Amino acid sequence: MMNRALYFLLILMFFASCGDRDLGDGYFHLPKYEAIDVGYPENESILYRSSEEYLFSDIIIKGDVIEVQSDSRHIIAKRDPLIKRDNNTGTIEYFIIQKVNDSLIGPLTKKVFKESTNDLNVNLEFK
Repeated sequence: MMNRALYFLLILMFFASCGDRDLGDGYFHLPKYEAIDVGYPENESILYRSSEEYLFSDIIIKGDVIEVQSDSRHIIAKRDPLIKRDNNTGTIEYFIIQKVNDSLIGPLTKKVFKESTNDLNVNLEFK
């Protein structure tokens, strides 16, 4: 009985984590831990657009994407721009993607990001 419960919990966790990667409209987030697992050459967290998951033909945001949120109209992303592997500036950059016209706005400072999300009626927040 305990094995069934554990198995069910693992399956549930797998499907719950899959939803975090698919951002809708062909946009995907590849977390750093998964980039290493699937053999992405740069071993970095990215945001990309593709007809299928794990086909990295159109990288939208490179670097170290540390958080992503999305809804049916927008994607917001936060990135720590790596200078070299395991070396960063300490400055966080912000991005907005408008899905309707595939436009990328950024990198932005936190202040400009907040102003832009208000101007564009983006109703998303980072956790």
